[in-house]
Amino acid sequence: MYEELAAPLLARLEQPVSHLESLQLALTIVQESSVDDDLLGALASRRAMEEGNEDIAPTWYAVWVGTQPRVAISALAARIDSLSSDEEKAKFAMLSLIALVGSRTASRCRQNYKKVEHAKALYLLIHNYVRIADDIDRSGKGVYSPGLRDDAQHARDGLLAFIRETPGKEAFLALQEIAKAHPAESLRPWSAFYAQQKATADSQTPPWEPEKVIEFHNNLESTPSTHRELWNLAVDRLLDLKHDLEDGDSSYAEILLRTNQETSIRKFIGSWLRDHAAGRYVVPQEEQLADDKRPDYRIQNSDFYEPVPVELKLSQNWSGPDHFERLENQLCGDYLRGMNSSCGIFLLVNHGGQATWASPNNGQVKFEDLVTALQNHWLAIAPKFPNVEDIKVIGIDLTKRGGRASVVAIEANQAMATQPGEG
Repeated sequence: MYEELAAPLLARLEQPVSHLESLQLALTIVQESSVDDDLLGALASRRAMEEGNEDIAPTWYAVWVGTQPRVAISALAARIDSLSSDEEKAKFAMLSLIALVGSRTASRCRQNYKKVEHAKALYLLIHNYVRIADDIDRSGKGVYSPGLRDDAQHARDGLLAFIRETPGKEAFLALQEIAKAHPAESLRPWSAFYAQQKATADSQTPPWEPEKVIEFHNNLESTPSTHRELWNLAVDRLLDLKHDLEDGDSSYAEILLRTNQETSIRKFIGSWLRDHAAGRYVVPQEEQLADDKRPDYRIQNSDFYEPVPVELKLSQNWSGPDHFERLENQLCGDYLRGMNSSCGIFLLVNHGGQATWASPNNGQVKFEDLVTALQNHWLAIAPKFPNVEDIKVIGIDLTKRGGRASVVAIEANQAMATQPGEG
């Protein structure tokens, strides 16, 4: 019946409805039908902005927030702020929140606001008007009938509970932000404590199956079963390669120094990774993404599709600022924006083309310090990328084992840089 009733009710709701219960009943039918979110959100935005009755307008704002939270939450904040008294602001905020999340006597709105960024914005907004200092404490005081204030403070606390229960980095960052921006300063340490709790809980890895324990006992490593484990294995492999090239008895560093082509070095690293895969991963080179972007490597596992992107840079081809820009915009912004990948690797190879690079905070630095500065840069920008869990910056310095070949390579690269030619 709801599907049949939704269309005529939508047409009727284009006109003002002066009876709150009638409006709520009609909206219940429409919201539980298959009416598109954008269509319902457009109707709610018009009615919310035009409605002058401050008992009815909160219901329309709730419908709007439930369908289009990104624009509706800021509009709700502006409407509350436009009211003249603190009592009016508090009442409008409470009615909107209760209409959004539902109560014992009213159904809830659609749930598009149930994302961490929206729940955080709503929680901080509502706490400005439904203050913890004014909460009603009913504990140990016998039987009572919950009122508007009881429902509102329960719904407000439910927003924080939703953030706390949501796994992942975005929820952790939201709790950190609440700890800094909470309107009630006394609650900021609690939010910081919740963030610490979440970090501890999210760092716990699932227990291994017996077969995995046996595999690790026999081989000192195991086949990854999660994206994070695959990333850890990829980091370990590249650190092994770094050791082989910089300190190994049979290092290929001198041979690699004789070519200044990124393609040749990319092929060598890809081949080395495949030779040492032991059946635990595969490495297709420059796999094309949906927007035609091509990371140098995407390390994959056949049991799950959560690839680890690896971006390779020959450092002599890039200035210091370019390294930082590529880490932020290319690896974090492009290759890790998909839902399947949250950890990546930024791999630098020092081929001897230049001795120092400009660092934003430390002036001219050598290659080893450039790697450290890039890792610190990731830690500084990590809050900007809630979908990216971790980045590892690895630097392979071929000049450590190159001897005279490294000096020749530097001189050759410098000579090429001074020769006129095509860009």
